[in-house]
Amino acid sequence: MSASQDTTPRNDIGNAPASAQDQLNRRVLFVDDESNILDSFRRTLRKRFDVTTASGPLSGLDTIRDHPAFAVVVSDLRMPKMNGVEFLSRVRSLSPDSVRIMLTAHADVEAAVAAVNDGAVFRFLTKPCQTETLIRAIEAGMEHYRLVNAERDLLRGTLRGSINVLTEVLALTNPEAFGRSQRIKGHMSALAKRFDRPDAWKLDLAAMLSQIGCVTLTSDMLHKKLAGGKLSADEKELLANHPDVGYNLLKHIPRLHDVAEMVRQQNTSLSENRQISFGARALKILLDYDARLQSGAQPDDALNDMLPAHDVYDSTILLAFAEMIRGSAPRSSRQLYLEDLRPGMVTAQNIETRDGTLLATAGQELSDASVSRIRNFARAYGLDEPLSILHSPDTEE
Repeated sequence: MSASQDTTPRNDIGNAPASAQDQLNRRVLFVDDESNILDSFRRTLRKRFDVTTASGPLSGLDTIRDHPAFAVVVSDLRMPKMNGVEFLSRVRSLSPDSVRIMLTAHADVEAAVAAVNDGAVFRFLTKPCQTETLIRAIEAGMEHYRLVNAERDLLRGTLRGSINVLTEVLALTNPEAFGRSQRIKGHMSALAKRFDRPDAWKLDLAAMLSQIGCVTLTSDMLHKKLAGGKLSADEKELLANHPDVGYNLLKHIPRLHDVAEMVRQQNTSLSENRQISFGARALKILLDYDARLQSGAQPDDALNDMLPAHDVYDSTILLAFAEMIRGSAPRSSRQLYLEDLRPGMVTAQNIETRDGTLLATAGQELSDASVSRIRNFARAYGLDEPLSILHSPDTEE
């Protein structure tokens, strides 16, 4: 790889050193097979941008793979082994957010226009290109890059905030359901890692939000079902419908359509639909396993009961999950008083007021809202201490 970089990135306001984020937003890669042109770019633009150069398209692709994201990639059209259109198309796959600009001779205008129309480039410039014209094009590309990333950050923040609100509402209105989603979340994360899933974030969200439809139910109803109690016909119908309620709550949130589908299909057996996603198959396994434990079964007994059911569960996922459970070391617990509770701690017992109001279930990770709720209810109704909390280095004082 032949790449050269000015190691003192600066912004264009008085040539003052740029912040870390500004440096990322002002990184530009020039790719050309003529070294004198690359030298010219470095000399002319290095005080204005964080300039990196690469000699030829193959070196350019290596540079993109080996370096932090470039805000703008500027490429010549006519290069050996790979032309600029093909190169920038490859850049689009490797670094989709990078804004792509192409330099071309007048005779190549037709090819350049086709590249723009195909979406391969943001803008094309004809040679010879005036320095100010090139600067304006790069600045426009960097502004586009900044706006795209700002919009993504806003979306991520909005999505994260929406999910936090939903889960906190569930924790406050139905701690039994919230505790159940918390218990399976860790298992889902481990499965996603085990299978090297590219959609791991969706799987985590599906586990976290799998019980969101239970906001329409009481904790007592779900507790009665998990404990093996007798349900009325109306209660059975309400419980059976909670995945659809969850789906309807989630389907309109941007980027959560796949998660909503997993939630809707969480109780679907393979015999009912062999086309359901990995996430829905995993949810079925994790929720049924949790239900068996809550009814009093031991982990080995629960797994042995599930493993022969090939028409219900995905055997590959279930076998991997069984290996994880059987290979995991048991966690010890410690006794803490109410004043020592902190968000992030995991309960080893159900936490209830003295009159029997459930505040948190065993295996639940405490949030700010749940800690506040426990303390408020303890003041109002009383609570027996100390409390049993799973021992973890993360919860050390």
